[in-house]
Amino acid sequence: MIIPEVLAFGDQVADALFRILGTDLVGTYFVGSVALGGYVPGESDIDIAAVSSAALTDQQRRSVASAVVEASAGCPARGVEFTLYRRDVAGSRPAGADFEVNANGGPRMPTAIHLDAAAESGFWYVLDRAIAHRSGVAISGPPAREIFADVPRHTLLDAMYESMTWHRAHEKATLYSVLNACRAWRFAEDDVLGSKLEGAAWARARWSDTGVIDAAVALRRGEDAALADSAVDALLAAVATRLSDATRG
Repeated sequence: MIIPEVLAFGDQVADALFRILGTDLVGTYFVGSVALGGYVPGESDIDIAAVSSAALTDQQRRSVASAVVEASAGCPARGVEFTLYRRDVAGSRPAGADFEVNANGGPRMPTAIHLDAAAESGFWYVLDRAIAHRSGVAISGPPAREIFADVPRHTLLDAMYESMTWHRAHEKATLYSVLNACRAWRFAEDDVLGSKLEGAAWARARWSDTGVIDAAVALRRGEDAALADSAVDALLAAVATRLSDATRG
């Protein structure tokens, strides 16, 4: 069940998009932890994906990004991560980032605007669109499953492997590294694309160093905990190997 403050924020974003795009706005959707049932009030982000009927003009891209950033100041969570896709892109198998607009911001999230999809790593958006198809919750428009194409298993495995490589290079000892690894491992083994916290519970029963998973979950819940680089890297390396093996299998 989505809490009222999150629903109200989703409506605010959808209304802002409609004022800019009008009937070219196909739909607006909760993805991420809100859609997957892993949302932690006050700690999680609110992930929103939107779809337009056609490519946006440069002015529309800038207007959409500005509207999202403006709305993010009142986000009831840590922040909002927003991405808008063209309908033909959302309805196709992903090959890269391929977005029209990506904009993030909020009370505890740095503002970031990306308008050039070719300059961004594609794996995050592959996962975003897979979650949209499988679990997306419509704020406005048709059901997400009718708009977003499913992502083949091998494409998701490749994207998750890339994410492990990225985490090891750029963001090792963070709760996101650990929880993304847990979710990816579960997908490789059981073909389940669930929430990060569900992935952590699944992986805890299978990983020898439960402390690293417990610490990441505590941090996710806003509690004090510490993560060691070596412990996180060991988990990331092991999951990368499992993802690689699953791809070959």
